[in-house]
Amino acid sequence: MLTPSTPSSPAAPFGALDIVSSAGGDLLGDRQLQDAASGPTAVSALSPAGIALSLFLFLFAGVLEIGGGYLVWRGVREKWRPEWTIPLGCVVLCAYGFAPCAQPLDSFGRIYAVYGGFFIVLSYLWGYVFDGMRPDVGDYVGSAIALAGVCVAWFWPR
Repeated sequence: MLTPSTPSSPAAPFGALDIVSSAGGDLLGDRQLQDAASGPTAVSALSPAGIALSLFLFLFAGVLEIGGGYLVWRGVREKWRPEWTIPLGCVVLCAYGFAPCAQPLDSFGRIYAVYGGFFIVLSYLWGYVFDGMRPDVGDYVGSAIALAGVCVAWFWPR
């Protein structure tokens, strides 16, 4: 749950946010997100619940982005019920834009870079499940390299 508090400095004019799980535990371990400018930027600052939340949000963002894009694709490229697939796809893509904002870390570039690896793997999975695409060896190798890179970037000690 995100709970607003009073502004602590001019750098945080809209107040700080405390990130607390529904069970009342702090998702940042011993640290709390005091304001957007001074929040944690390394995954090592997260508790196991915070890491699980972060991974869930990467998967959720991927489903929103790929699902929304797929709906638009079907409407525009395949002319499949464009009267509802295109507007619905646009709404889903707009919702995707907010998913990374819920990440418990404050490093925009790192979050989006790591998300890119999830996007690669989820795109192949979506193509296989919903579009009949059969990944080949290059797709598997490329996905493995992307995930390895994501793990290095995400879990590197900072």
